[in-house]
Amino acid sequence: MTSLQGEGEWCPIYKWGQKARTVYVTIFVPCLDEERVSVSISSKAIEFRAFRIASFAGGKTAERNYRLSLQLREPISQASSNYFLRHDHVRLELAKLTPQSWRSLQAAHVPRNPNERPDFDHMGDDDDDDEDEDDRPSRLPSSRSNSACRSPGSRPGRGVSVSLRIFSDALKAIGMQAWDLPPIAICFVYVLLCPFSKVEESFNLQATHDLMYHGLSFASYDHHEFPGVVPRTFLGALVVSLLSAPMVKPPELLGASKYTAQLTVRCVLGLLSCAALLKVQRATRRQFGANAARAFVLLTCVQFHWLFYASRTLPNTFGGILCSLATACWLDADVTGAVRLLTVAVVIFRFELLLLLGPLCVLFLARGQIGIAPLILNGIATGVLSLLLTVLVDSMLWRRPLWPEGAVFYANTVLNMSAEYGASPFYWYFTSALPRALLIGLPLAAASLYLVPRARQFVLVPLAFVAVYSLLPHKELRFVLYVVPPLNVAAAAALARLHVQLPSLKAKASTSRVSAVLGRALLCAALLASFLLSMGFLRAASLNYPGAHALLALHRLEAKAPKPYVHIGVDAAMSGVSRFLEQPRPWRYSKEEGLDASEYGRFSHLLTHASATVPGFVELHTEVGFVGLSISPPFFRTEPKVKVLKRKRERYSAAAETSRDFNF
Repeated sequence: MTSLQGEGEWCPIYKWGQKARTVYVTIFVPCLDEERVSVSISSKAIEFRAFRIASFAGGKTAERNYRLSLQLREPISQASSNYFLRHDHVRLELAKLTPQSWRSLQAAHVPRNPNERPDFDHMGDDDDDDEDEDDRPSRLPSSRSNSACRSPGSRPGRGVSVSLRIFSDALKAIGMQAWDLPPIAICFVYVLLCPFSKVEESFNLQATHDLMYHGLSFASYDHHEFPGVVPRTFLGALVVSLLSAPMVKPPELLGASKYTAQLTVRCVLGLLSCAALLKVQRATRRQFGANAARAFVLLTCVQFHWLFYASRTLPNTFGGILCSLATACWLDADVTGAVRLLTVAVVIFRFELLLLLGPLCVLFLARGQIGIAPLILNGIATGVLSLLLTVLVDSMLWRRPLWPEGAVFYANTVLNMSAEYGASPFYWYFTSALPRALLIGLPLAAASLYLVPRARQFVLVPLAFVAVYSLLPHKELRFVLYVVPPLNVAAAAALARLHVQLPSLKAKASTSRVSAVLGRALLCAALLASFLLSMGFLRAASLNYPGAHALLALHRLEAKAPKPYVHIGVDAAMSGVSRFLEQPRPWRYSKEEGLDASEYGRFSHLLTHASATVPGFVELHTEVGFVGLSISPPFFRTEPKVKVLKRKRERYSAAAETSRDFNF
């Protein structure tokens, strides 16, 4: 088979039109293959590329590379813009920032492209919300549609429609869409139902508290007395505290407790995580279409762990925010942005993300999306700046020269200290962590390898990261949550493809109608099953904070106690107690460890292990915690975890006045 001589890059024919809020651009290229089409939408430009092999009479073929670069006349909303791929054309829907008419598609200084045509189907001031306007039958105007001829009650749905339109416009004004709300709402619900923290979250939560309430009084910071096993960076806590402080002070002036501040901090962090996730959702919309973007939101909402951890003050959460932003850049072929964001995450928050950055760089190099020299230069420059930032800030707050994440990497990898907290087999992430984190998303991500070849990279690169990371013996689900967004992108693309391939509910053949109903029912049942499992995870998680509940019970039961002085034991401190839960004077608190039984006499109350008995104290309250599941009611088994003890009536020691405690 012979080939014709290539003719360089071809400029396709395209047409454009506009409505009040949208510009429509349709680019015509025959026999399009989604794997060979690239569309990049920025606020001021459009870049379209496509490749196809044209066939001619006599068995001859020729390679055709198509390219169209447009410099737009006015800036557009990149987040709200989208494109749709068809067999013989690509249609772009560009959301205007201001509802004004464009005199031309491109900037005034750009000559008119000879292949540009007007789109007479999209002219006028009215915008249609339908996603595929070409497939919608038009409706002729009727005199009966004149609102002046209708009685006030003739259109009962008009008020609701107007309210929804106002709500939609309000969301657009702040750069949001209706589909942005469910993940944020679910994240906030998780905060309200599980507002407390476990021991692994304690450093960043206490650091946020100290930055907000102690400011420059570094000597009062909690980490000087309780530094933890390894040092952590303050940078994440610093950002959250700066964003939370303006929302915390007004309620406190009205008498709100610091517990309200903890809820605010958690919600702010959850909002940051969801904002990064919605960047991924918008990029998914641009690359795989609106149905895939909606499927991405649905999958995220019926999964538990990502949204649950989104508001938790963990280094993994801060690193996960940067990973989500990098995933959005990856989707949009912004190689430099993805590399820079992951480099910052590696140096400051989680060094193991180097195992994700590595395969991703190999992919970019193999595809020719970046050269070796620019890759190395970007990585080194970003890494050095990130290192300087963390060393300067953290050395000041830790009061010694320190690179926190370097110290963590040395402790967990070289010294293998993490193995002291338990070891799991190599396959644990694949057989336990990922199935629980992804639920229905896992088989859909696997199906995308066949259904959506263009999404394979979003499965193979994350799985490569998990496989290499599995070599470390200590494993926790939160260590691999970074891969959930890219795997959900692939799963969403597969779910959208499955939905499109189902027969129409209005099909003439009865077998097709049955297949349509059963297929849709099966997809809905799978999503519902995932949601119900997530609710089970939520119930179990809500029972995991007996220490916090015990402290709140103590405050409630002993609200009028004179000069209460509370010792917080290890079990309570590890299961929800934080400095945000403490009351102002006359309440005082201590977390001293290694005390003899005789030294407890200076305290008025103790939070201790449920089985502990201390001479001179009586039991005031016992709090239970989650221990496992049961096949018979109650399905969530609990047992006593933390006990609240009260000093007998005799006076407690005056030594309490000079002992170490938390002063406010």
